[in-house]
Amino acid sequence: MAIFLGILLTIFLFNTNIFAAQLIPQFGITDEEIRMLVLRLRNEDINKAKHNQIVVNYQGHTTARDTKDNAKAPLFSTVDSSLLRKPTYEKYIALMDNYHFEVGKIEQSDNEERREIVDFIDAIFETRPWKILIEFLQKKKHPYAKDVPNFKRWIKQLWFDDYSRAKGVPDTSGFEHVFVGESKNGEIAGLHSWLRFYQLERNHTAELDYQGFIIKRFDILAMIRFIWKGAMKRTGGFFIGTSPEFEMALYTFCFLSRRGFKTCDFEIDGCPFSVTSYDMSQHNKVFVGTVYPSPGQLNEQCRNANRKQG
Repeated sequence: MAIFLGILLTIFLFNTNIFAAQLIPQFGITDEEIRMLVLRLRNEDINKAKHNQIVVNYQGHTTARDTKDNAKAPLFSTVDSSLLRKPTYEKYIALMDNYHFEVGKIEQSDNEERREIVDFIDAIFETRPWKILIEFLQKKKHPYAKDVPNFKRWIKQLWFDDYSRAKGVPDTSGFEHVFVGESKNGEIAGLHSWLRFYQLERNHTAELDYQGFIIKRFDILAMIRFIWKGAMKRTGGFFIGTSPEFEMALYTFCFLSRRGFKTCDFEIDGCPFSVTSYDMSQHNKVFVGTVYPSPGQLNEQCRNANRKQG
Protein backbone atom coordinates (compact mmCIF):
# COMPACT_ATOMS: atom_id res chain seq x y z
CA MET A 1 0.00 0.00 0.00
CA ALA A 2 2.81 2.40 0.90
CA ILE A 3 4.53 1.64 -2.39
CA PHE A 4 1.28 2.29 -4.29
CA LEU A 5 0.78 5.62 -2.52
CA GLY A 6 4.37 6.52 -3.27
CA ILE A 7 3.84 5.84 -6.96
CA LEU A 8 0.69 7.99 -6.95
CA LEU A 9 2.57 10.80 -5.21
CA THR A 10 5.39 10.57 -7.74
CA ILE A 11 2.93 10.74 -10.66
CA PHE A 12 1.15 13.68 -9.03
CA LEU A 13 4.38 15.60 -8.47
CA PHE A 14 5.60 14.81 -11.98
CA ASN A 15 2.37 16.08 -13.56
CA THR A 16 2.36 19.11 -11.27
CA ASN A 17 5.89 19.97 -12.35
CA ILE A 18 4.88 19.71 -16.00
CA PHE A 19 1.92 22.01 -15.37
CA ALA A 20 4.09 24.46 -13.46
CA ALA A 21 6.68 24.44 -16.24
CA GLN A 22 3.97 25.31 -18.77
CA LEU A 23 3.06 28.38 -16.75
CA ILE A 24 6.61 29.74 -16.83
CA PRO A 25 7.10 32.26 -19.69
CA GLN A 26 8.67 30.26 -22.50
CA PHE A 27 12.47 30.64 -22.51
CA GLY A 28 12.29 33.22 -19.75
CA ILE A 29 10.88 35.96 -21.97
CA THR A 30 9.27 38.56 -19.71
CA ASP A 31 6.24 40.73 -20.41
CA GLU A 32 8.48 43.82 -20.45
CA GLU A 33 10.82 42.20 -22.97
CA ILE A 34 7.83 41.51 -25.21
CA ARG A 35 6.69 45.12 -25.03
CA MET A 36 10.17 46.46 -25.75
CA LEU A 37 10.89 44.05 -28.61
CA VAL A 38 7.58 44.74 -30.36
CA LEU A 39 8.29 48.47 -30.03
CA ARG A 40 11.64 47.92 -31.78
CA LEU A 41 10.04 45.80 -34.48
CA ARG A 42 7.46 48.53 -35.10
CA ASN A 43 9.98 51.37 -35.12
CA GLU A 44 12.26 49.57 -37.56
CA ASP A 45 9.54 48.32 -39.87
CA ILE A 46 10.65 50.63 -42.67
CA ASN A 47 8.27 48.99 -45.14
CA LYS A 48 5.11 49.76 -43.17
CA ALA A 49 2.59 52.12 -44.72
CA LYS A 50 3.24 55.79 -44.13
CA HIS A 51 0.54 58.23 -43.07
CA ASN A 52 -2.12 58.65 -45.80
CA GLN A 53 -0.80 55.75 -47.92
CA ILE A 54 -3.87 53.78 -46.81
CA VAL A 55 -7.37 55.24 -46.45
CA VAL A 56 -9.85 53.08 -44.53
CA ASN A 57 -13.63 53.48 -44.82
CA TYR A 58 -15.12 51.74 -41.77
CA GLN A 59 -18.77 52.78 -42.40
CA GLY A 60 -21.40 51.16 -40.17
CA HIS A 61 -20.93 49.36 -36.86
CA THR A 62 -21.96 45.71 -36.65
CA THR A 63 -21.80 42.70 -34.34
CA ALA A 64 -20.94 39.04 -34.77
CA ARG A 65 -24.67 38.19 -34.64
CA ASP A 66 -25.87 40.88 -37.02
CA THR A 67 -27.32 39.77 -40.35
CA LYS A 68 -27.48 43.15 -42.10
CA ASP A 69 -24.86 44.58 -44.41
CA ASN A 70 -23.84 47.80 -42.69
CA ALA A 71 -21.16 48.74 -45.20
CA LYS A 72 -22.03 49.27 -48.85
CA ALA A 73 -18.50 50.22 -49.92
CA PRO A 74 -15.21 48.34 -49.52
CA LEU A 75 -13.19 48.69 -46.30
CA PHE A 76 -10.15 50.03 -48.16
CA SER A 77 -10.78 53.19 -50.15
CA THR A 78 -7.17 53.76 -51.17
CA VAL A 79 -3.90 51.85 -50.93
CA ASP A 80 -0.78 53.43 -52.40
CA SER A 81 0.38 51.07 -55.16
CA SER A 82 4.04 51.75 -54.32
CA LEU A 83 3.55 49.66 -51.17
CA LEU A 84 2.67 46.63 -53.25
CA ARG A 85 5.88 46.94 -55.26
CA LYS A 86 8.13 46.49 -52.24
CA PRO A 87 9.99 43.15 -52.51
CA THR A 88 8.51 41.47 -49.43
CA TYR A 89 5.00 42.55 -50.45
CA GLU A 90 5.47 41.17 -53.96
CA LYS A 91 6.77 37.85 -52.66
CA TYR A 92 3.94 37.65 -50.14
CA ILE A 93 1.32 38.34 -52.82
CA ALA A 94 2.85 35.62 -55.03
CA LEU A 95 1.90 33.05 -52.36
CA MET A 96 -1.79 33.92 -52.32
CA ASP A 97 -2.87 31.64 -55.19
CA ASN A 98 -1.12 28.53 -53.87
CA TYR A 99 -3.91 27.25 -51.60
CA HIS A 100 -7.35 25.60 -51.72
CA PHE A 101 -10.24 27.63 -50.31
CA GLU A 102 -11.83 24.74 -48.40
CA VAL A 103 -10.23 22.54 -45.75
CA GLY A 104 -10.38 18.83 -46.39
CA LYS A 105 -8.73 19.11 -49.81
CA ILE A 106 -5.13 17.99 -50.06
CA GLU A 107 -2.65 20.79 -50.61
CA GLN A 108 -0.18 19.83 -53.34
CA SER A 109 2.69 22.18 -54.08
CA ASP A 110 4.66 22.20 -57.31
CA ASN A 111 8.28 23.29 -57.67
CA GLU A 112 7.35 26.89 -58.45
CA GLU A 113 5.18 27.20 -55.34
CA ARG A 114 7.90 25.68 -53.16
CA ARG A 115 10.36 28.15 -54.66
CA GLU A 116 8.00 31.02 -53.83
CA ILE A 117 7.99 29.96 -50.17
CA VAL A 118 11.79 29.86 -50.04
CA ASP A 119 12.00 33.25 -51.78
CA PHE A 120 9.59 34.80 -49.29
CA ILE A 121 11.44 33.39 -46.27
CA ASP A 122 14.78 34.54 -47.69
CA ALA A 123 13.38 38.02 -48.31
CA ILE A 124 11.95 38.58 -44.83
CA PHE A 125 15.15 37.30 -43.20
CA GLU A 126 17.00 40.19 -44.87
CA THR A 127 14.78 42.82 -43.19
CA ARG A 128 15.41 44.69 -39.95
CA PRO A 129 12.48 43.15 -38.01
CA TRP A 130 13.84 39.65 -38.63
CA LYS A 131 17.42 40.56 -37.82
CA ILE A 132 16.17 42.06 -34.54
CA LEU A 133 14.07 38.96 -33.78
CA ILE A 134 16.91 36.52 -34.49
CA GLU A 135 19.37 38.53 -32.39
CA PHE A 136 16.92 38.56 -29.46
CA LEU A 137 16.16 34.82 -29.64
CA GLN A 138 19.85 33.98 -29.87
CA LYS A 139 20.51 35.99 -26.70
CA LYS A 140 17.76 33.92 -25.07
CA LYS A 141 19.47 30.77 -26.40
CA HIS A 142 16.32 29.65 -28.13
CA PRO A 143 17.19 26.36 -29.89
CA TYR A 144 15.28 27.30 -33.06
CA ALA A 145 17.52 30.35 -33.59
CA LYS A 146 20.97 28.89 -32.98
CA ASP A 147 21.87 30.02 -36.51
CA VAL A 148 20.07 31.50 -39.51
CA PRO A 149 19.80 28.30 -41.62
CA ASN A 150 18.33 26.42 -38.64
CA PHE A 151 15.83 29.19 -37.93
CA LYS A 152 14.75 29.23 -41.59
CA ARG A 153 14.07 25.50 -41.43
CA TRP A 154 11.93 25.99 -38.33
CA ILE A 155 10.04 28.89 -39.88
CA LYS A 156 9.25 26.73 -42.89
CA GLN A 157 7.94 23.92 -40.68
CA LEU A 158 6.01 26.13 -38.28
CA TRP A 159 4.34 28.23 -40.97
CA PHE A 160 4.45 26.42 -44.31
CA ASP A 161 4.53 22.64 -43.84
CA ASP A 162 1.09 21.08 -44.34
CA TYR A 163 -0.94 19.36 -41.65
CA SER A 164 -4.59 18.34 -41.30
CA ARG A 165 -7.63 20.28 -40.07
CA ALA A 166 -10.20 17.92 -41.58
CA LYS A 167 -10.53 14.35 -42.88
CA GLY A 168 -6.98 13.48 -41.82
CA VAL A 169 -5.43 14.83 -45.03
CA PRO A 170 -2.69 17.49 -45.31
CA ASP A 171 -5.04 20.32 -46.18
CA THR A 172 -3.68 23.40 -44.43
CA SER A 173 -0.70 25.20 -42.95
CA GLY A 174 -0.17 27.95 -40.41
CA PHE A 175 0.52 30.46 -43.17
CA GLU A 176 -2.57 29.49 -45.13
CA HIS A 177 -4.81 29.78 -42.08
CA VAL A 178 -3.45 33.06 -40.71
CA PHE A 179 -2.41 34.95 -43.83
CA VAL A 180 -4.60 33.53 -46.61
CA GLY A 181 -7.78 32.28 -44.95
CA GLU A 182 -9.84 29.15 -45.58
CA SER A 183 -13.37 27.85 -45.36
CA LYS A 184 -14.58 25.21 -42.90
CA ASN A 185 -18.22 24.24 -42.38
CA GLY A 186 -19.49 27.39 -44.05
CA GLU A 187 -17.37 29.72 -41.92
CA ILE A 188 -14.17 31.56 -42.76
CA ALA A 189 -11.26 30.47 -40.59
CA GLY A 190 -8.19 32.64 -40.15
CA LEU A 191 -7.44 35.46 -42.61
CA HIS A 192 -5.71 37.94 -40.30
CA SER A 193 -3.89 39.98 -42.94
CA TRP A 194 -4.89 43.45 -44.14
CA LEU A 195 -2.95 42.93 -47.37
CA ARG A 196 -4.80 39.71 -48.16
CA PHE A 197 -8.14 41.36 -47.42
CA TYR A 198 -7.27 44.33 -49.63
CA GLN A 199 -6.20 42.03 -52.47
CA LEU A 200 -9.53 40.20 -52.26
CA GLU A 201 -11.48 43.47 -52.25
CA ARG A 202 -9.54 44.77 -55.23
CA ASN A 203 -9.37 41.64 -57.39
CA HIS A 204 -12.40 39.59 -56.30
CA THR A 205 -15.12 42.16 -55.59
CA ALA A 206 -17.94 39.73 -56.45
CA GLU A 207 -16.64 37.19 -53.91
CA LEU A 208 -15.91 39.42 -50.90
CA ASP A 209 -18.46 41.54 -49.04
CA TYR A 210 -17.26 43.71 -46.15
CA GLN A 211 -20.26 44.20 -43.84
CA GLY A 212 -19.07 46.58 -41.13
CA PHE A 213 -16.70 47.03 -38.22
CA ILE A 214 -17.03 45.54 -34.76
CA ILE A 215 -14.10 47.38 -33.16
CA LYS A 216 -11.76 49.88 -34.79
CA ARG A 217 -8.49 51.34 -33.64
CA PHE A 218 -8.06 54.24 -36.05
CA ASP A 219 -5.96 53.01 -38.99
CA ILE A 220 -4.01 50.52 -36.88
CA LEU A 221 -6.32 47.53 -36.39
CA ALA A 222 -9.80 46.50 -37.53
CA MET A 223 -12.15 43.88 -36.11
CA ILE A 224 -14.72 43.29 -38.83
CA ARG A 225 -17.44 41.02 -40.22
CA PHE A 226 -17.44 39.90 -43.85
CA ILE A 227 -18.57 37.24 -46.32
CA TRP A 228 -16.16 35.56 -48.70
CA LYS A 229 -17.40 33.13 -51.36
CA GLY A 230 -20.62 32.70 -49.40
CA ALA A 231 -18.84 31.80 -46.14
CA MET A 232 -19.17 34.12 -43.14
CA LYS A 233 -16.43 35.54 -40.94
CA ARG A 234 -18.38 36.76 -37.93
CA THR A 235 -15.41 38.36 -36.20
CA GLY A 236 -12.06 38.80 -37.88
CA GLY A 237 -9.18 41.07 -37.06
CA PHE A 238 -5.96 42.33 -38.61
CA PHE A 239 -3.43 45.11 -38.26
CA ILE A 240 -3.50 47.72 -41.02
CA GLY A 241 -0.50 48.95 -42.98
CA THR A 242 2.02 46.65 -41.34
CA SER A 243 4.55 44.98 -43.64
CA PRO A 244 4.53 41.21 -44.25
CA GLU A 245 7.90 40.90 -42.50
CA PHE A 246 6.67 42.74 -39.39
CA GLU A 247 3.55 40.60 -39.13
CA MET A 248 5.48 37.36 -39.61
CA ALA A 249 8.10 38.46 -37.05
CA LEU A 250 5.48 39.60 -34.52
CA TYR A 251 3.34 36.48 -34.83
CA THR A 252 6.37 34.17 -34.74
CA PHE A 253 7.69 35.92 -31.64
CA CYS A 254 4.35 35.72 -29.86
CA PHE A 255 3.96 32.07 -30.87
CA LEU A 256 7.38 31.19 -29.47
CA SER A 257 6.96 33.17 -26.26
CA ARG A 258 3.28 33.04 -25.24
CA ARG A 259 1.38 30.44 -27.21
CA GLY A 260 -1.46 28.55 -25.64
CA PHE A 261 -1.60 29.83 -22.09
CA LYS A 262 -1.14 33.60 -22.21
CA THR A 263 -1.54 36.47 -24.63
CA CYS A 264 1.35 38.48 -26.00
CA ASP A 265 0.67 42.06 -24.84
CA PHE A 266 2.24 45.25 -26.25
CA GLU A 267 1.52 48.70 -27.65
CA ILE A 268 1.59 50.07 -31.18
CA ASP A 269 1.42 53.83 -31.69
CA GLY A 270 0.25 54.29 -28.10
CA CYS A 271 -2.58 51.73 -28.39
CA PRO A 272 -2.61 48.46 -26.41
CA PHE A 273 -3.01 45.20 -28.30
CA SER A 274 -2.62 41.50 -27.68
CA VAL A 275 -1.84 38.50 -29.85
CA THR A 276 -3.26 35.06 -29.13
CA SER A 277 -1.60 31.97 -30.58
CA TYR A 278 -2.03 28.21 -30.45
CA ASP A 279 0.00 25.37 -31.87
CA MET A 280 -1.02 22.23 -33.68
CA SER A 281 0.96 19.03 -33.08
CA GLN A 282 0.78 16.16 -35.55
CA HIS A 283 3.20 13.35 -36.41
CA ASN A 284 5.66 14.49 -33.69
CA LYS A 285 5.92 17.94 -35.27
CA VAL A 286 4.66 21.30 -34.09
CA PHE A 287 3.00 23.83 -36.39
CA VAL A 288 1.31 27.19 -36.09
CA GLY A 289 -2.35 26.43 -35.46
CA THR A 290 -3.56 30.01 -35.36
CA VAL A 291 -2.36 33.49 -34.46
CA TYR A 292 -4.60 36.54 -34.29
CA PRO A 293 -4.55 40.08 -32.87
CA SER A 294 -7.05 41.78 -30.58
CA PRO A 295 -7.40 45.38 -29.40
CA GLY A 296 -6.87 46.33 -25.77
CA GLN A 297 -8.78 48.96 -23.85
CA LEU A 298 -8.86 52.29 -25.69
CA ASN A 299 -6.85 54.82 -23.69
CA GLU A 300 -6.05 58.53 -23.85
CA GLN A 301 -2.50 57.89 -25.06
CA CYS A 302 -3.92 56.02 -28.05
CA ARG A 303 -6.47 58.76 -28.79
CA ASN A 304 -3.90 61.53 -28.51
CA ALA A 305 -1.28 59.75 -30.63
CA ASN A 306 -3.73 59.20 -33.46
CA ARG A 307 -5.22 62.69 -33.13
CA LYS A 308 -1.74 64.09 -33.79
CA GLN A 309 -1.34 61.86 -36.85
CA GLY A 310 -4.70 62.99 -38.17
